[in-house]
Amino acid sequence: MQSVDSAEALTQEILIRLDDRYAAMFVRIWRPAGTPRATVFCLHAFTGNGADFDYLATFLCRNGFLVICPDLLGRGRSAYLGSGYDINVYAKCLRALGEFASTENHFIGTSWGGTILLLFLQMTRSKASKIVLNDVPMLGGPKVDAMRDEVLKESALAFPTRAAAKNYLSATNDVVRPIEDKVFNRYIENRITTGPDGFRLAFDPATTGNFGAMTGREYDLFPIAAKIDAPTLLMYGRASQAIDRQAIERMRLARPDLWLVDNIDAGDPPSLMTLDQALLILGFLTAV
Repeated sequence: MQSVDSAEALTQEILIRLDDRYAAMFVRIWRPAGTPRATVFCLHAFTGNGADFDYLATFLCRNGFLVICPDLLGRGRSAYLGSGYDINVYAKCLRALGEFASTENHFIGTSWGGTILLLFLQMTRSKASKIVLNDVPMLGGPKVDAMRDEVLKESALAFPTRAAAKNYLSATNDVVRPIEDKVFNRYIENRITTGPDGFRLAFDPATTGNFGAMTGREYDLFPIAAKIDAPTLLMYGRASQAIDRQAIERMRLARPDLWLVDNIDAGDPPSLMTLDQALLILGFLTAV
């Protein structure tokens, strides 16, 4: 199978104005040669960052797309706030990305990133050309609570060496395989940061501050997705804990333009780091 060699993105820090201060958001910008055919905004999962999309962004950029991959506040190389993380903070992050918008704007959201995307589009009535929701838990409940519990445990982890952190991530993220070693190693490196106790996973532990209040809370994102006037692709891995096929079928009655690929053998969530997944997304974005 043909590989997609990684390349380097341009980077930029954008100042996000909060109530009484500014915070820097780190953004990777993949700019194609010539005039972009459209802009693609990529939103990572809760504990992820924009580097999770390096493989996909390289591929889409080489096919003519301008690709924007932020580290949302509290993740990766962006500022850690220490408290106050809520939908309003993340909405400010997404509004700040408006400087990269074009006449045609696509959005890709993995897991929590897709949730933030749907809430943002509902809040702001922003226009999306096409949307990819990668393993997004559209319904709240015990499975989502269990996911939060795992994140909460990871937020407290500290490692004495970078190698120990890499070993942990390699063991716990083996579900994203099979992908090329160099792609996986790049992904792992960007998931580690230094902390006061040595090395940590690259997200602010304070981002989990509202998890207790959310436990047991049910929600339904399908009505929001159904009202957004944009063709939508739902992607789920074969082992997904987030999919509800009955709810998806109900949504398809209202939205026959909904695309569904629900048997991807590439991790939970699908890694977006293999050529077949990149081709799937390219085909969706370029379909008439």
